[in-house]
Amino acid sequence: MKHIHYEDENSRYITIGCVEKVLCMLACWVEDPDSDYFKKHLARIPDYLWVAEDGMKMQLNRIDPFTTFQVKENPSVDFKYMYHRISKGSWTLSDQDHGWQVSDCTAEALKCCLLFSMMPPEIVGDKMEPGRLDDAVKHLTLSTKFLEDVVIEHEYVECTSSAIQALVLFRNLYPRHKKEEIVDFISNAVQYLESMQKPDGSWYGCWGVCFIYGSWFALGGLAAAGKTYINCAAMRNGVTFLLRTQLQNGR
Repeated sequence: MKHIHYEDENSRYITIGCVEKVLCMLACWVEDPDSDYFKKHLARIPDYLWVAEDGMKMQLNRIDPFTTFQVKENPSVDFKYMYHRISKGSWTLSDQDHGWQVSDCTAEALKCCLLFSMMPPEIVGDKMEPGRLDDAVKHLTLSTKFLEDVVIEHEYVECTSSAIQALVLFRNLYPRHKKEEIVDFISNAVQYLESMQKPDGSWYGCWGVCFIYGSWFALGGLAAAGKTYINCAAMRNGVTFLLRTQLQNGR
């Protein structure tokens, strides 16, 4: 129960998702149905429920406006002992209460913030503070080092590609900031993408339309890192795969 209470408190009783929410809430009820722990769980149930035309639905996570997403603090106390890792500067699948960092959410959100910073403020609002941009970059470049000793997890082509694209854009705008770390990260990430290519030129994708989705991300990451059809065999093989897979109607 110590770990359950830690997870509940650090996610403000949203937990990592709808399945864990139910299990943690049930555990708190079994422990003590009159406890504050269980009552706090009850208060966050509406975050998951919404009414559609055909009845009540439960969503994976609550989604709030984009600007409230970024996590401002790391988990409390000894978070590595509790199987957490750094989260400050990241974005989650939900809002900052959720607390569980997601690398591709962080990378895509950082890209948006950087692109917004290049647009007129009267259209997109004020630029994000430099410290918050730095927190996001730090999260992306350091997260894999923390992950090794915290949890067993798979690497993902999609997340790697998003991180490459975000860091390349950041490097173009802030060429002197964390220069060596970003260069090393991009170099290692490119090697990973090239190593994950299938013999037919595709990449396996864990979400979306599997191989097409994975190939789209991989090619985007390689292109952002400066790889082209001329100088990279993986790009040539990937393009060949997409052209060979395309249907006569263009799909």
